[in-house]
Amino acid sequence: GVGKCSEVNTQQNSNLEESHVENIDIESSDSNRATNDDEKMETDVAATREAREAQIAAMIASFDTAPTYKPYVPPEEVNDNTLIGSSSALNEGSQNGTTSMNNAPYDNDISNIKHNLPITSSITLSPGSNSFTSSDGANTPLQASSAVATLCFEPSGSRLVAGHRDGTIRFYDFHGMKPTAPNADSNSSSEVIYAPFRIVDSDNDPLDQTGRHVLTAIGPSPTGSQWIVGTTSSQPKVLDREARSTIYHFCKGDNYVTDASNTKGHTAGVTGVAFHPLLKDICWTCGLDGSIRQWDLSGKGRMQFGKLICQKVLAKCKNEKGQRTQIVSCLGAHPSGRKLVVGTACGSIQIWNCFGGMVSSRPLGAVYSAHGGTKPVTFVAFSTNGERIVSRSDLDDTVRVWDAVKMERGVGLSHRKFANGNRGGDGQHPPSILLAICLGLPALNESATCAFSPDGKTICAGTSVDRGATNDFGKLKFYRLPEEEKRPKTSKGDGATKSYKEGKKTAMLEPVLTLDVAKGASVLGVSWHPKLNQIAFGTSNGTIQVLFDRNLSTKGAIIPSARTIRQSDGLSELLRSRAPTGSASLLTSSSANANIIVPNALPLFREEPRATRKTKERERKDPELTKLPQPPVTGGIKTGSGAGGGVSFTQYVVESTNYIQNKNIAGKDPREELFKYSEGKSYVAAAYEGDVQRILAEKTVEEEEEEMKPKKKSRTG
Repeated sequence: GVGKCSEVNTQQNSNLEESHVENIDIESSDSNRATNDDEKMETDVAATREAREAQIAAMIASFDTAPTYKPYVPPEEVNDNTLIGSSSALNEGSQNGTTSMNNAPYDNDISNIKHNLPITSSITLSPGSNSFTSSDGANTPLQASSAVATLCFEPSGSRLVAGHRDGTIRFYDFHGMKPTAPNADSNSSSEVIYAPFRIVDSDNDPLDQTGRHVLTAIGPSPTGSQWIVGTTSSQPKVLDREARSTIYHFCKGDNYVTDASNTKGHTAGVTGVAFHPLLKDICWTCGLDGSIRQWDLSGKGRMQFGKLICQKVLAKCKNEKGQRTQIVSCLGAHPSGRKLVVGTACGSIQIWNCFGGMVSSRPLGAVYSAHGGTKPVTFVAFSTNGERIVSRSDLDDTVRVWDAVKMERGVGLSHRKFANGNRGGDGQHPPSILLAICLGLPALNESATCAFSPDGKTICAGTSVDRGATNDFGKLKFYRLPEEEKRPKTSKGDGATKSYKEGKKTAMLEPVLTLDVAKGASVLGVSWHPKLNQIAFGTSNGTIQVLFDRNLSTKGAIIPSARTIRQSDGLSELLRSRAPTGSASLLTSSSANANIIVPNALPLFREEPRATRKTKERERKDPELTKLPQPPVTGGIKTGSGAGGGVSFTQYVVESTNYIQNKNIAGKDPREELFKYSEGKSYVAAAYEGDVQRILAEKTVEEEEEEMKPKKKSRTG
């Protein structure tokens, strides 16, 4: 036992010695590490001090040098909504004339110098919500993917209005647009979209009970304060700038009157509307009844049942044979407001005068079979200077440019006049009138349009795709019009003039640039604003795109494109996820708590403001606040034996019943007033006077008859 204990003690002592040695090693390593850290810290402090001293010395030295200023250059942001992105894409597109707009990054170094087209950037305008329904009582669902039937800019360029085939009008304000992310069911391929600030149902008119109508044309007034809207019904309307109310409803004509000049309005669907370019109170409309009508919006026009009557009929369109024809195109107004151009169902383009008191039956100029045969002309428009006219047909794959001045000189021009071989490039019209034909523009919809550039030298038009062709692209093509050749100066009898006419031909134009803008959709309406230098086009899937260039364009779509989507924080997402739903959301919605109402702001404690002169005049015109009394009868015509001239029926009744003297009946006993009528009168007392003998008659009936017989005269011989 003693040996075992000694062995255990020896082992414990050895373990203690080993642990003591290990502790000594650890302490030495810790001290070495601390020493190294202190040395490193001192080195860092010294280096920092030296760097700071160098900065201070450089700053002091800069005080002695002349100041230099460099302009601030903002960093280039990557824009996913740009059209032409890299130099390689531009070079490839310039070789074959085709450029893709999809997912191409913006490059500020690239500028379209050759053609000066505002196509380097774009924004996408969404049609809105799919849950919007009609307001005509039927609650018809209005799909956001409905095709764009017509669109136009405001004259100032601050707003864009689009009419869709579902009967809605969408208003976009460039100054108030906010970018949002598209929904999952959206047709837009862009990562940022801009929604309209107002959606108006065109069938909210309580006076019109003819059902839903498709929008055909929209036009702004020259001041931008009004919008005229034409639909497939025969009654256009005029809206205010905010589209909150309808200013005028136009009257409908009598369908049983064959002469359009004797009706008070259109008798068929409206296809074109336009305001006077210089006068805000004059507008024109045309329709399928073949008439062009002028309307007076100054408040002096005649009204019938609250609707405006046509001021006058400017023209009744006829075909080449003098028969009545339909106007199927929009209405193009000359920049001076003195002429109008329309396209008809018989295939003619006609220019009409806007002045004159009589109904005109002869146009200033006309071209028949404009697109060959009887193909209808579905779109016409003047250029910015009014010297050229562009036309398009939904049954033709071309856009044609005409000389408006020479068209007026050749009144009644037809293809039969040039049957001896003196024809243009299309085999029908002389090249002096038909200037150019733009090829490769299939139009499968009557809403397809085109537009002139601000200088009138370029035409922009879209193409259509077949239904179901989801892989095809709707294209936007640009055509450069040829410069007008100067006629050579020749002496009389020289043959140079004849050779000049024979050598001139109609130009067949190919696109100088083609953009793939809409996958699986057709490009329909196109509008090119002359001041903003921006292009807006609508597609068959309901979306609208606005093209612009940051160097060539001004304002408009450039303003909202600089904004970014507001990022949502975690607290907002948490509050949104826990927000009440159903009827409880109406009590806690942001709209309910948006305004903080203090006690003095309530109507109970609010002092009525003093009525000013304008307030009194506005209340006097309001039929609900004030009721206009019945005016007295003028002219001295008597209405009865007791009424004289200048007295109305109400005044006569008041005076005859002595209502003014007896109107105060307060404090009077009604029984006493009734007894006054029976004083001195008795209606039943004679029945109770007793047995009184009265003589009812002095003679009998027989005696009276004998007295009435004439006495016979005796004859004397």
